[in-house]
Amino acid sequence: MPVCRQCASAFTVEAEDLAFLEKVSPVFNGKKELIPSPTLCPDCRQQRRLAWRNERKFYQTKCALTGKQMISIYAPENGYTVYGLDAWFSDHWDALHWGRPFDLSQPFFPQFAALMQVTPLLSLLIGECENCDYTNYSYGNKNCYLLSASDFNQDSYFSSYIFKSRNCVDCLFVTDCERCYECIDCEHCTNVLFSQDLKNCADCSFCSSCQGCTDCIGCVNLRNSRNCVLNEQLTPEMYAKRKRELMETLTLSRTRLEKMVHAATAKEPRRAVNLLNCDRSTGNNLFHCEDCYRCFDLIESQDNRYVCQGIKARDCMDVNGVPDSELLYECAATPTVSRSAFCASTWVGSHDLQYCYLCRACQDCFGCVSLHRKRYCILNKQYSKEEYEELVPRVITAMRSAGEWGEFFPLTLSPFAYNETSAVDYFPLDRRDAEHRGWRWKTEETARQTYLGPVIAVPSHIGETDDSITKKILTCTASGQPYRIIPQELKFYREMGIPIPNKCPDQRHKERMALRNPRKLWSRKCQKCGKGIETTYPPERPEIVYCENCYLKEVY
Repeated sequence: MPVCRQCASAFTVEAEDLAFLEKVSPVFNGKKELIPSPTLCPDCRQQRRLAWRNERKFYQTKCALTGKQMISIYAPENGYTVYGLDAWFSDHWDALHWGRPFDLSQPFFPQFAALMQVTPLLSLLIGECENCDYTNYSYGNKNCYLLSASDFNQDSYFSSYIFKSRNCVDCLFVTDCERCYECIDCEHCTNVLFSQDLKNCADCSFCSSCQGCTDCIGCVNLRNSRNCVLNEQLTPEMYAKRKRELMETLTLSRTRLEKMVHAATAKEPRRAVNLLNCDRSTGNNLFHCEDCYRCFDLIESQDNRYVCQGIKARDCMDVNGVPDSELLYECAATPTVSRSAFCASTWVGSHDLQYCYLCRACQDCFGCVSLHRKRYCILNKQYSKEEYEELVPRVITAMRSAGEWGEFFPLTLSPFAYNETSAVDYFPLDRRDAEHRGWRWKTEETARQTYLGPVIAVPSHIGETDDSITKKILTCTASGQPYRIIPQELKFYREMGIPIPNKCPDQRHKERMALRNPRKLWSRKCQKCGKGIETTYPPERPEIVYCENCYLKEVY
């Protein structure tokens, strides 16, 4: 059994893993260049990929081509050449200009890093968006602010992984929702507050694992119910009275109300994993999937292993963020890509790529950055097909000697600091631990220091909040970081009748992430029938966890 060279834990390489690696190994001049067995465990492999994905950190800077002011995900002090969207997609430059020959006597990764340092990078990864400057990994959004990895939304703010939703604020993994606040893993919901894992619900607050419910507060595991508080059925009149009392409690203290709900529902069973219409699949939050092994947050996907976040992913292993892609290995944020390995933020029909970053509509390229519609390139240098097929195997041989072939880009080469990336969401570290491992960390303490104004008290009731709050700088009660309330956001709070938050957006996101179970599976026994199960609830967690059959019998 191999030992992870990063965390030193033993892990298993299944026969199916090796078969997949043989299947996706590239062929040059009729010879297959076999991808070796992984040297990191699945968690460390995922951590390394996520450290190349900055979803939520934005910087004001200037386009290196036009000089125009722009928003970028690359911190200016890191020295990268960054173009704004219009400039990067224009015909006024060609990334082949920065191409260079590969030095067979030197390791590959330092040569790639040198190329990435000078080749223009794309400031934001967005498309077909309107009035959405502060969004990233987004498509088809309108009037949105601080939205990440989200598509086809309107008038939504401070959210991640939301889709086809309107007027949603501070949400995470929601789809087809409207007027929702602080919701996680919800679908087809309207007017829902502070809730998790709801489907087809309306006018609910502080609920979890409910379906088809209306006018419920603090309920768990209900189906098609109405006028319930803490799982107790009430008359409409009694419900209205209790709702007024509880909303007043929310105004005084959200924490107090959350503790009340938790105490009342602690004995309600929890589902071991959330799988819907899945065959031969393991993981969590899988919907309409088949033959997916240890996968998370996938929809309509099949034949995948260790894959997270995607829709219609097929025949992939060790990838994150893969809508409509197939035959990928060790890739991150690669939509509509096929037959590729070790790539990041590469998209739009690209195929047969290895070790590429920010390449668009390319094929048969190796170690390239920011190419558009190119073929047969190595380190952004153009070759003929014959030259490419002859040189790439020599590059791979040199990489084997340096221990590089088969490894994703090192975390130390990421253009982002560790705490700027999605890695910190799923593998949290503090600054000391990150720097001890040689990973960069972006200090944020100066944010509060640069603002020398007084600490503004946050009103506890929305009725006490006037428009002037949008012109003030508030201080997060948890992190001490400054933040602001935008006018659209204030309008939303007034319409929903909820107080403005006393924590900054980053802290709110961090706390939402903590409410989702980790992307890990533990072996436990169903606390109803004693059957062995795999679950995202570790054994030390206090929740009562049931297998699928026992859970369904309990709630229906």
